[in-house]
Amino acid sequence: MWLGAAAIITDQVGRVLLVHPTYHEDDRWLLPGGVVEPGEHPVDTCRREITEELGLSNPPLTSVLAVHSLSSHHADLRPGMSCPGEIRYVFDGGTLTTDQAEAICLPREELSEFAFLETRDAVQRLRSMDGQIMLAAYRARLGNTATAHLADGQHILDVPALDHHDVHVRYRPMWDSPLNRGPMPERLPVQQAWAWCFVPDVMQAECVSRRRVFQAGH
Repeated sequence: MWLGAAAIITDQVGRVLLVHPTYHEDDRWLLPGGVVEPGEHPVDTCRREITEELGLSNPPLTSVLAVHSLSSHHADLRPGMSCPGEIRYVFDGGTLTTDQAEAICLPREELSEFAFLETRDAVQRLRSMDGQIMLAAYRARLGNTATAHLADGQHILDVPALDHHDVHVRYRPMWDSPLNRGPMPERLPVQQAWAWCFVPDVMQAECVSRRRVFQAGH
């Protein structure tokens, strides 16, 4: 089996970082990462590849978001490609600050460009299987769930709620509008509070919604 490692890295508004390689005949993009060298652990591979591909040193890898098994007969493999199968680890590479994103430096002989993309747009630039892996890993991070285990792009255990309902995160242009990032002035009343809330299934979501309506009516 081949062994690979990649990372989900996002910007400040949750867009996924993809890179465009120069060594593929097709126009597909990839998550930052690469092939594990002999005697190397996947986590060390991921750190090395991020440093080599993006010029970012000491990237924080906080968890394994997904582990994927690829069979040798999958349709995404190019005809005539002798692949014995692959195991791929996908790590959480954290969120880059604006300064870190601006400091990205690509090896031009290997990568031609990079982009931060919403998940729906990222899927369009990845091969079908790679898109499924990226989404499963991204949603595992977003939902703070256990490591996703996949085979040929599909979950082999229970499908998490975010995958089951095909949840995506969309870029919100006003997210980066000027805000007061300093300490809250004393005696300033809080006018607004909000949060992202997730529930396991539609039925529970409907129950929560009805309960809120009931409580509001009383």
